[in-house]
Amino acid sequence: MNNEYIKKFYKELSYELEGDYKIIIEPNRNLTEDWIEYDQVKWELDEPIQNLVNKLLKDNTLNFEEKILKVYEFICLNYIYDVNVLYFFKRDTSDLNNIKYIAVDWYGRIIDEKWKENRKKHNRRVCYEFARLYAKAINELLKGNHNLEAVMVGDKENLHYVVGLTGNDYSVILDLDNFNKLKDLTRLKLGLTINGITILRDDFGKFQKALDNFNKDRLDELAEVKEIEEKFKGKDDIKYFKSVIDILKKYNIDSQGFFEYMRAKIEQEKIKIEKIWKEVKGSSERRYLRCLIFSFNYKTYLLDSDEKTLSEVDKEKLDKKAFIFNPEENEYPYYGG
Repeated sequence: MNNEYIKKFYKELSYELEGDYKIIIEPNRNLTEDWIEYDQVKWELDEPIQNLVNKLLKDNTLNFEEKILKVYEFICLNYIYDVNVLYFFKRDTSDLNNIKYIAVDWYGRIIDEKWKENRKKHNRRVCYEFARLYAKAINELLKGNHNLEAVMVGDKENLHYVVGLTGNDYSVILDLDNFNKLKDLTRLKLGLTINGITILRDDFGKFQKALDNFNKDRLDELAEVKEIEEKFKGKDDIKYFKSVIDILKKYNIDSQGFFEYMRAKIEQEKIKIEKIWKEVKGSSERRYLRCLIFSFNYKTYLLDSDEKTLSEVDKEKLDKKAFIFNPEENEYPYYGG
C-alpha cells in the first residue's frame, strides 16, 4: 500500500470529522507521523470470518465493495457488543465542567494469549476487536490489489475505534458499533438499513452504489413499530413502550441492542433516564448488563435489558446486590475475556 494514501486519508478524516483522531496500523511500516500508532497485537481473524473471506475470494459474482459489505453484514448478524467493557470505564471528575470517561487498555486492546482463547468461547467483542477483525478481513480480500487499504481509526482518548478504507477511488469510514446511536450490530439483526458507513470521498460513486444496493429493500425502522407509534405514541406512552418491547422479543437481538433501541424510544419522548447495571447471574465470569430507570406520571419504571421487560418499581426497594447504580472504579481485577 502506498503510504501517501494513508496521509491523504488522515487529511480527509481531519477535515470531515470533528475531534482528534489517530490511525492504527500493523508494525513494519515507515510511517512516523504523530497521528500514527502501531498496534501491539497481531491482526488475526476468527475462524468463522476467515471461512467467509476464503469463500468470498473464490466468488466471481460479487465485486469488491459487495464483498466487504458481506463481511460487514456477517459480523453484525453473528456478533454482539460486549457491554461489559463500559462497566470498567474510569470516570474522571477532576474537572466538573468537563467530566470524562477513560477506557481501560486491557479490555480488548492490549491482550494476551489467555484473552484470545477465552474470546473463542463466545461472540462478544468490543470496538477495538471489531475494527481489528474487519480491517484484517478487508485486507485479505484485497490480496494483489495495492490501490486500497483498510486501517483502524481511533479517537485520541481510546474510547472508540472504527475501520477506515482508503485508496485511489474512495475513502470510507465503516462503524458497525457506534455506541452513540443504535448500532448496525443491532440494526442488521432487525433487518434494517446500514447506518454506520460514512463516505468521505467516492470519485466514481462505486461505494455509494454498493451501499445503496444493499439498503435497497430495507427500512430505516420496523414497520410494526411505526404502526404502534401511530396507535399509542403520545397517548399512552407506557403501553407504547411495552408494545415495542413485545415486537423486539420476536427478533434475535442481545440485551445491549435491546437497551439501545428502547433507550432511544424513551428519550424521544423527552423522558430523563438513569442508567444502572445488572449483574449477570450464572455466568462463568463476572459480567454486567446496562438497564435503566425513569420516572413518568409520578411512577418509576425499570427497563430490565436482561429480562427484556418494563415494570413499575420502587427505586429504594430494588435489590442492591443485583442492580448497581454507581459502580466503583477498579472494583476488582479483571483478567477474563
